[in-house]
Amino acid sequence: MSEVSATPPRRSAAQRLREVARELFYRQGIRATGVEELCRVAGTTKISLYRAFPSKDELVACILRDDCEQEAAWYHEALGPGLPPRERPAAFVTAAAAELRQPGFRGCSLGLAIAEFPDPEHPARKVADTYKREMLERLRRVCAEAGAADPEMLGDSLMMLTEGAFSSAAYLGAEEAAASLERAGQRLLASALPLAGS
Repeated sequence: MSEVSATPPRRSAAQRLREVARELFYRQGIRATGVEELCRVAGTTKISLYRAFPSKDELVACILRDDCEQEAAWYHEALGPGLPPRERPAAFVTAAAAELRQPGFRGCSLGLAIAEFPDPEHPARKVADTYKREMLERLRRVCAEAGAADPEMLGDSLMMLTEGAFSSAAYLGAEEAAASLERAGQRLLASALPLAGS
């Protein structure tokens, strides 16, 4: 009986480029990362890059779409259907604080892309802006389902608190930013949601 090789299949050039680009873009910035560096670290060529992606901008947009899917799945799990609706806004704050505490956190990848590309027509901005608006609408719905008297105000406030915490991690440190988010979120929710059983 012959043994089956345990060697994993070699990843395609496009897969390697996406993995390398995600790490480098997040760690050192999108504009600061050139095509030559991407190809060198991924062990591929410019021809392979442009065969897989029409431009660097499209590669950036592709990676941000992947980030959107991962973040949406992560928040969906945190706000899962098994959780009582009234507890979901607090679960959102807890999940955001946990994200801040991830090793190597330097901000929301979508927020960082928005800061790097001021043109709202840039492919990366279109992806990031669309996701942020969808997240805001999702938060408003979560707050409405939780019984908030003003779900739009509460959803907007939770979004602003989270965005502020993600941005402040660079100068406060991730732990202090996470703790501040938790404290502010708890106070906000205590004042904006009805008491349990009321």
